[in-house]
Amino acid sequence: MTDASPKRAVLAALSHEPDFSGLLRLPSPETRAGCNFLRWLDQSGLAPSLMWQLEKHGATPRMSRTWRDALGGRQTRNFERSRDMLNEVGRIDTAFRSFAVVAALLKGFSLCPDFCDHPSLRHQADLDFLVDPESLRPAAEALRSCGYVAPHLNETGETCFFTPSKHIPSSRDDLYALQWHRQVDLHISIWEPCPWLPVEVPQDCLDFARPQNTLGVDYLSLSLEDKFLVQVLHVFWHSFRSWIRLSWLLETATFIDNHRENLILWNRIIKRAASAKLTKSIFAFVLGLVSRLFNTPAPSGLTSWTATAMTPSLHTWLDNFAIDWAISDWPGSLSNLFLTAEFIPDPDLRLQYWRSRLLPRKSHSSIGSVATAGTREFLQLQAARLSYVAHRAAVHMKDIVALPWQQFRWKRALESSRRPGFEPNC
Repeated sequence: MTDASPKRAVLAALSHEPDFSGLLRLPSPETRAGCNFLRWLDQSGLAPSLMWQLEKHGATPRMSRTWRDALGGRQTRNFERSRDMLNEVGRIDTAFRSFAVVAALLKGFSLCPDFCDHPSLRHQADLDFLVDPESLRPAAEALRSCGYVAPHLNETGETCFFTPSKHIPSSRDDLYALQWHRQVDLHISIWEPCPWLPVEVPQDCLDFARPQNTLGVDYLSLSLEDKFLVQVLHVFWHSFRSWIRLSWLLETATFIDNHRENLILWNRIIKRAASAKLTKSIFAFVLGLVSRLFNTPAPSGLTSWTATAMTPSLHTWLDNFAIDWAISDWPGSLSNLFLTAEFIPDPDLRLQYWRSRLLPRKSHSSIGSVATAGTREFLQLQAARLSYVAHRAAVHMKDIVALPWQQFRWKRALESSRRPGFEPNC
């Protein structure tokens, strides 16, 4: 695992009350440790935001010239990438309208400016749209008219569409370069069906969708309250698959800071989220992560609403495991397994979920969408797949080996939290 000290220094620099004092001690990008840390910054999605934060607070002298050059170059390339992807949003939106399809952009550029100041602060690989189930087929036709293909149409969940590509991904690829191929995911709900997590979500989000314009490009987006609900659910969904991008939590923190005093908005969010215990637990978990990582406290209305879901076990995990789990290298850490009972009360379903995490069968990867023209390209693609799987397997095995020690830590933390006079962190 990459050294945690520089990771924590970045969290401090991006926190509610920024502290840039640790940035001068970052390892040089020209060293192996620096390269590994820079890779973590890229994968976490924090690299563009870190440079923006330094410039915003006049703190660029806190970093070495080599670091400023590395981050500045990423910022410039990501701006061009974002502009290119935003143009694609406009092209797809036009196609949807020509097929009489009402489709709202999920996440992505629609999060600006409430969740982040500028589109170039977000690194994204695909585009997500929400459509009514009855519009799924014409929406698919609209995407096909734009050059996208899908192996099959999933009428009960997410369908992934790709443009053809002959580029074989590798670890040396520049994440901020213009896309070699594009991916669009069609959703018919803001929550994908899951046997372990029957989350109740509103099915009328499109009824409250509204026009949005980003840098001159028009499209349809969700209401502000539904955007926040989707953001929380998105973070949680990926956390239960083992790993999240820290930039998603930073965006959540930014939204909270931007709208902290808007009591009407928070009440609307609570109303849209409803009152199911599982939903409250999800909010408590995600808001707890935001608080621990970026020192951004949740609005009082949400804190009161999730109070019953903030159990002693959840509090203990957030205080003792949240940061290390969140800053772990891709593909993530298994330590959040200790929270399974908080979200999956049924023991049989819980066992199924544990098996899916400890013995994963497969993982989604756009590597599979690459078209090969000859034997050489086919062999290169298979090598890339094997390398990808081998890396995931190696990290996964290390995590499994470390799990007994983590479980021992978990039991000790629980015992400490039950002692008389113990005060949990807020």
